[in-house]
Order: sequence, then structure tokens, then C-alpha cells
Amino acid sequence: MAKYIAKIKFEGIEEKKVFEAGEEFEMTVKRAEELQKNIDDEYKGKYGIVLERIDDDKKDDDKKEDKKDDGEAK
Repeated sequence: MAKYIAKIKFEGIEEKKVFEAGEEFEMTVKRAEELQKNIDDEYKGKYGIVLERIDDDKKDDDKKEDKKDDGEAK
């Protein structure tokens, strides 16, 4: 599972839920990609990225901090 934030309001039919703009939620990467594709197909790419993955940023920051710490120790 990965964490995402909705950029627009949309309905997840499989989830039986309306996702509000700004709402944070978890779902599989596969399902998020499927939703993004469906929205792109339906609205011809009008909205761009509608599901922004937010847990990647945290992991990247942690990796940068680890590398910085390693550099200071040497």
C-alpha cells in the first residue's frame, strides 16, 4: 500500500467511495495507476496527475538525511 493525496474530487467505483480534493488515503500502486488511467481516458488528460503519491517524498528525504549523516561521520 502507498499513501496518496487526491488533487481533484473523484469517485472510486471499486472502493465505493468519493475521494475529496485534498484527501489523503492509502491504496495499492496498481489501483492508483488504474484510477489515473481511467480519469485520463475519461477526461482526455484534462486534469493531469490526480493522485499524488506522498509517501515517496518522505522516503527520499530519509535517504538524503542518511547520506548526509554518513558523510559527516567520515
